Amino acid sequence: MNALDATRKWLREKCPLIDKNNRFNANYLGASGVEYTLRTSGEKHRQNIVGDDIATHDLVFEAQLPFGTALAPNLAAADFFAGLSAWVRGQAACGQYPEINGYEVTELTASNAGVITSATATDARYQLQLQLVMKERT
Repeated sequence: MNALDATRKWLREKCPLIDKNNRFNANYLGASGVEYTLRTSGEKHRQNIVGDDIATHDLVFEAQLPFGTALAPNLAAADFFAGLSAWVRGQAACGQYPEINGYEVTELTASNAGVITSATATDARYQLQLQLVMKERT
């Protein structure tokens, strides 16, 4: 399983904040309603001194959530992303990472939680950036 699919599966199955009734896509977010997606935003590779591949994958978790002039949905979205960021940091602190074929995840970081990337009068798209650093299993 690749980094995108494994991380999506891990979030879907393990994170208590992800509503299992909502769609959770890969590299696609629909036009309306509550949905989640995880998309790739880059990767890089280097070799360590013994020649193992050290891969860094940048991923973006996005959610489309209710938005508008009412304060409650906007605060709920902020709370969701603050909680999601804290959950990811907690999993990293415990060494609980996604299972990626051929690699061992050595680091997972979260940043820019709850940044709005687009908005209409009723919905907004928010994001959380994730970075996985992995060492090739030999």
